[in-house]
Amino acid sequence: MSGKAESFIELARNDIAVARLVLKVDPGNAAFHLQQAAEKLAKAVLTIETIAFGTTHQIGALAAMLPADHVFRPDLAGFDAFSSYGTSTRYPLPGGGMPRLPSQDALKEGIRDVASVIDEIDDFRREREASSRPR
Repeated sequence: MSGKAESFIELARNDIAVARLVLKVDPGNAAFHLQQAAEKLAKAVLTIETIAFGTTHQIGALAAMLPADHVFRPDLAGFDAFSSYGTSTRYPLPGGGMPRLPSQDALKEGIRDVASVIDEIDDFRREREASSRPR
């Protein structure tokens, strides 16, 4: 359990770092990495809870797999707003033209919100790991 969840969390940290680095020069890629970080955090929590999640990339659908009273479900469900960033910011519009990008302020806020739960999810992972060890 912990190895995979820990890897998802570390990869989410990396995605947030990249999003911060490229925000001013490449907001489309910042949006993509924001989406990736949020998705990986959702998958980390599902892995910790031993809930199979298949191949979906929709963060809201991943959050909905958690019990209704799960501590991270509201945060992860809120990150569903970033689900479209996985593709909408990286491809031309259907009729042609460049994709519409979120504002710098929206991206900064999203990066801040996702980054704010990384350590909490990692602490949750560590606590679950410690409580599952034989005594």
